[in-house]
Amino acid sequence: MTAYAFAGKTAFISGAASGIGKAVAIEFGRRGMQVVIADLDIAEAEQVAAAVPNASAVALDVRDEGRWIDALDTAESRHGPLAVMVSNAGIAGSTLPLADTSLSAWAWTRSINLDGAFLGLTHGARRIRASGQPGHLVATASMSVFNVPPNMGTYVATKAAVVAMCEALRQELATQSIGVSVLLPGPVSTRLVEANASRTPSGLDVGESSEVVIDMLRQGRDPADVAVMAADALGTDRFWLFSHPELEHRIDTRTAEMKAAHHESRARLGDGS
Repeated sequence: MTAYAFAGKTAFISGAASGIGKAVAIEFGRRGMQVVIADLDIAEAEQVAAAVPNASAVALDVRDEGRWIDALDTAESRHGPLAVMVSNAGIAGSTLPLADTSLSAWAWTRSINLDGAFLGLTHGARRIRASGQPGHLVATASMSVFNVPPNMGTYVATKAAVVAMCEALRQELATQSIGVSVLLPGPVSTRLVEANASRTPSGLDVGESSEVVIDMLRQGRDPADVAVMAADALGTDRFWLFSHPELEHRIDTRTAEMKAAHHESRARLGDGS
C-alpha cells in the first residue's frame, strides 16, 4: 500500500493547529485524505481545518483518556473509520537541569509528551484494528534522543520513551497490517517554545528556554518537509524517519561509544560461550 492508497481514508493528527502537525494535516489533505485536526486550541484548529480539504477540527487535551475517546468517536462519525493516527502533540516542558527539576515539572512534561502519545497510539491501533483495514501509526519523537542538549533532559527522556514505545508497537502489530513510523526531526521552525510559555501551569517552575534554542528553531527546517516524509511513509515499512540527514554524526558518535564499551566488556568478560 502506498501513501496515495490512503486517499479518502481518515487520519487523526494531535497537536495539529501549528508546526509539524499543521503541516502534516495540509499534506494529507493535499493527497486526498479525510483529516481530523485535533488540538487543545480549538480556535486555531478550526482555522487549519477551514484551509484543508475534507477536514474538521476537534478539541483535545491529550492527557485525558476520556477526551481521546470522545474525539475519536467524533472523528469517525464525521469521516469514517480511522486509518492513520499521527501522535504529534508535544511541549518543550521543563528546561531546568534534570537534577533541579521538580516531580511536578517532570510529570507535566511526561503527561503531554509520553502519556499523550501512549493514549493516541494505543487507541489509534485499536480503532484501526477494529476497522479490519490496513492502517498506520506515526509518532513525533526527536533527533535529540541521540545527543541530549543541555537542560533538555526531561524533554528528551519523554521522546526516547516514545521511540521505545513505537519499536514495541512495530513488533506487536507487524502481522496486523498496521505500520508504525517514528519521526525524529532536528530543528524545525515551530512554536514549540512559545507554546511552552503559554501552557505552563501557574506557579510551576520549568525554567526558561535559552535564546540559542529559540534562534535554532526559528532557523529550522520547514515543517512541510517533515510532513512529506510522514505522508510518504504511510503503508510502507519505513520506521525511522529522519528529517535532518546532516545530523547523522550524532548517531555515529553514540553508536561508536556504545560499540567501544561493548568491546571492552567482551574483553573483560569474554563472549559468553
